[in-house]
Order: sequence, then structure tokens, then C-alpha cells
Amino acid sequence: MTPRRTDLDALRGFAMLLGVALHASASFFAFPWPVHDTRPSAVLPLLLGAVHGFRMPLFFLLSGYFTMLVHRRRGLRSLLEQRFARIVLPLMIAVATIVPLDMAIEDAARRTIRPEPAVAEVLSGDEAAVRRRLAERGATEARDAFYRRTPLAWAVLHGDPAIVAAVLDAGADVDERDTSGNTPLHVVAFFGRDEAGRLLLARGGDGSARNVSGRLPAAMLALPADVAAEFAPLVGLDALAVDDVLEGRARLSGMLPAGPNAEGTEGGVLDRITLAWSRTLSSERLRVRFGGRSLHLVQTNVFDHLWFLWFLCWLVGLFALLATTGLLPSGRGRWWLVPASCLPQAVTGLSLAGSFGPDTSLGILPKPHVLAFYACFFFFGVATHAAEGLDARLGSRWRILLPAAVVLLAAGIATMNDRLSATLLQPAYAWTMSLGLIGLFCRLFPEPRPTVTWLADASYWIYLVHVPVVMAAQWIVRGWPLPAELKFALVLGMATPLLLASYRWCVRPTAIGRLLNGPRS
Repeated sequence: MTPRRTDLDALRGFAMLLGVALHASASFFAFPWPVHDTRPSAVLPLLLGAVHGFRMPLFFLLSGYFTMLVHRRRGLRSLLEQRFARIVLPLMIAVATIVPLDMAIEDAARRTIRPEPAVAEVLSGDEAAVRRRLAERGATEARDAFYRRTPLAWAVLHGDPAIVAAVLDAGADVDERDTSGNTPLHVVAFFGRDEAGRLLLARGGDGSARNVSGRLPAAMLALPADVAAEFAPLVGLDALAVDDVLEGRARLSGMLPAGPNAEGTEGGVLDRITLAWSRTLSSERLRVRFGGRSLHLVQTNVFDHLWFLWFLCWLVGLFALLATTGLLPSGRGRWWLVPASCLPQAVTGLSLAGSFGPDTSLGILPKPHVLAFYACFFFFGVATHAAEGLDARLGSRWRILLPAAVVLLAAGIATMNDRLSATLLQPAYAWTMSLGLIGLFCRLFPEPRPTVTWLADASYWIYLVHVPVVMAAQWIVRGWPLPAELKFALVLGMATPLLLASYRWCVRPTAIGRLLNGPRS
């Protein structure tokens, strides 16, 4: 029997299954997600940040290791045939089946959400009702239960100048700030709400206000319009067309002061580079129009949660190119990839303020900095197998690495709005956590265990199909009067058995199971 690294198989399955927990948590806090629970959590955002910060880097590291393993055992042709069967075909099938199902459930979930009465009045444009409600003492400072937004925050998101005027007339602060330091002008610039922006400026809004990342409202014009349009229905708004965002931003660009530089930031050189890079990736030259629709080659969401399979296609293609030219890494000097990962991290965080963890890239053309970041981990795994083979003992000091990762996580979250600190600390957390878990799993699973191997096999199928199941479970429990953390456990408790059963009886003994994992008994 061909020897296997069952500990790394188990860890790869664990990384996949963590994705289920990550998405199950997303309905319990202010996150761009279709289902919004009625009981928000202060703990689950930390879970999402902790998992997102290392899960995909770890997955790509392991993928690189196993790619080199198959190449050495079977050769390049066999490797490409296997990867086509295990990655390309499942991705093509899933994009045609699972992704449309995801979007259908997302749309159904959004249409059934009923906002609080005060929010509904703002979003419906009922000016008289808004003025009556805001006549009550303290009404302008009141926040909704889930997003914790004020009436003015909802009004500028919606963009109706009459509603914005009603909230300001009631005494709202025209320069109020959210937890990221964004003012209403930052928000209208991001979503292209030019009429509301003109009113805010006329009422004394500070066009030079900085958020926690040092960005002025004008800097928001550099962020992807496709992301703003996609986020709109996920943050409680009606659908928003990309062209409307672009046209509104064009009108706002002449109103908002640019600040000390063309990028509109006082966040330093790195943030200027980040915003310039964002503008390049959002260029209209990369947009393809057909009929009345358009597709941005970088920014339009095509692959949803399956983007990582598309990235694997690119990385395996690059691996094949290096193999045919004799330039595959030998393993010597592979540790330079660790500091090299800080370079793409320097322009990560194309959002209104700082963020924790790698950017996502859901379009047909991968964002180069995201691909480069994951390539560092992938080729580190390739080089590790090239140097050490099956005897690789990465993470042998896991007892030190894992506590260090916890410290780096805390420091990284505390400094995520400082670009230099984020550039250094966030990759350090990803590497430390990944290597620590490799060492831990080597210790826990030195020998094959049938149950663990079965779960590792099941994890691929589970990740492919889990999003519709998880959203359905979130939809069921969203109104239950229970603590958010308990409902999170219930979502996992409902979704996981269904996903496991579907693999056991509908996938494993079938052609689908053979396609995903090869023959399994």
C-alpha cells in the first residue's frame, strides 16, 4: 500500500470543515451575509476573524505539499489528469448547480427579512413617519438591534435626501461616526449616493474627516463599485446596480476634497499604494458588457465560496509550467516565502477600513495580490515535500507556535487599522497557526484512523454544498428567542448531520464520490 500522510489528510479535512463553522457564524453579527439573526453576538465575530486569518493559507500550504507528492509519485501528466478530475470538473459542475442554488436561497432569505419599524420607515421613504418617530427624545441616537446603526446611518445608506434631511432636522450629528470612524460622507461615497452626499455637504458635513485608517470620504471612490453593489442587499438595502454606483461616484468626485494626495488618505504611503491598486483592479477597462448586463473580470462574483478551487487551477498551472522548465523549488531557501508573503499583504484590505485576514477574490481573473499571497503558502508546501518528502516534520514546536499564534491574533486584531502592523502581524499569525496545527495533528494522528479518514474524505463534498444548507438552518432559527451562541450551535447541529448523511448515502458509493476522492470503500 502506498504510504500516506494521514495526519495532513486529517488537517486538510479539518480546514475544510472549519469553513462550515465560519459561514454558520456569519448571520449573528453585522457581516455582508443574506441571513440576519435577531440575536447578535459579540463573540462570534472573533471566531470568524480567527478562522479566516489562517484557514485558507493552511489549506494552500497542504495543497502544495500534496501536489508535489503526486508529481513525484506519478509524474506531471498523471498529476494534471488527477487535478482536472478532482478540481476542474467539480468546479465546473458546482458553478452550474450549487452557486445558482446559493444565490436563489440568498435572494429568498433577503426577501423574507423584516427590518425593525424604525428602519423600515427610513427604507420605505416615509418622511412623515420618520419625522414623527424622531420627534421623540433621544430618537436620533437610537440604534437598531442587529447592525447597531443610527437613523442617519440608515438614511445615508438608503440615499433618499428627504429622509436624510428629516434626520438632520431632528438633531442628528452630520459627522457622526461608526466603529470604524466612517462618517456619513464615507458611506455615501462608497455606495455612490450623490444626492445624499450633496445634502450632507450643504449641512456642514466634513469632507476632510478621516476614518480609523486615515481615509477621507474621497478615498472611498477608489474602492470596487461591484463590491458596493453586491454588498447593498447583504447589509439590509435594496438591490443596487453597478452603473448607478459608478454614476453617483462620478458626480461626487467633483464635490469631495481629495485631501493631501490624489488617493484621499492620510494613512501613509502603504495606504496610498493600496487605494491606487484598488483603483487599478476596479478599472472599467476590465468590464465586459453584453446586452443590458455587465461582468467585471476581477470584481464580479462568479465563484462564490468555491473561489479557492479556481485559485488551485491557477497554482497547479503555474506548478506545471515550473515543472516543464525545470524550475520547481528544491526546498533550499524556502523560508524566504514567509517574509515574502508580507508584500501582497501590504495592499490587502480593500474595504472602508482595516480588516483582519486575506482578501477574497471571486472573479474570473484572480486579484494578483491575493493569488501571490496564497502562492507563498502553496509553494512553501511544494518546497517542503521537495526537501523532506513524507518525513516532513513542520511544526514540531507546536507547543510554542500555537500560544504564539494566540498572541499574534490578539495583536493583529488590535492593530488591523494600522497598515504597517497589519502587513507584518497578519501573515505572521497565518504562518504560526498553520505550522502549529501541522505539528499538533502530527502528534494527534500519527497512525491512520478509519473515522478520521472517512471525515477527511467527506469534508470536500461537505464544503462544496454546505452554504445552502447552512443558510436554510440560519433562516429557520433567526427569530428564535435564544442566545446567539446557542443558535450558532443549533445551526451546526442541524446542518452537519444532513451533510454527513448526504455524503454517506448519496455521494461516497457513487460516481460523484469517485470523482471527488477516487475509489473509497
